[in-house]
Amino acid sequence: MNRTISTLLTLSAGALFSTSVFAVSLNGTQWQTIDDKTGEKKAVIQLTENSGKVSGKIIKVLNKQKADAICTKCPGSLKNKPVEGLQILTGLKADGSNQWSDGKLIDPESGKTYSGKLTLSDNGQSLKLRGYVGSPVFGRSQTWQRIK
Repeated sequence: MNRTISTLLTLSAGALFSTSVFAVSLNGTQWQTIDDKTGEKKAVIQLTENSGKVSGKIIKVLNKQKADAICTKCPGSLKNKPVEGLQILTGLKADGSNQWSDGKLIDPESGKTYSGKLTLSDNGQSLKLRGYVGSPVFGRSQTWQRIK
């Protein structure tokens, strides 16, 4: 009897642990970007998950003077595309509790491509985006706020 209870508790604990690690999904969430240098609210990003990878696109530019902006410096097929609707994050994979990495991001202002990683806050209301070249030590971060 004690062995049965012990086994049941072990299985229950394992099930709880495994669901808590994988319960977080960014699919369909929207985030307000905030410029790390100026503190200005810049855009609304929608994140989607497909086949275990997170991507994100700009769905609204908040500065009315830049709302019709074109990404003239973006590489390849993104060159001269409207900034609204632009896919700026691709390929981010979950690598633990509340973190996604090994993705790419494009800065529509400079057209530069960076490696990227996302970290969701403990309360799920903010998301830290880190863009870098080479090592995450050499990069820049932005904090995005969840839109409800």
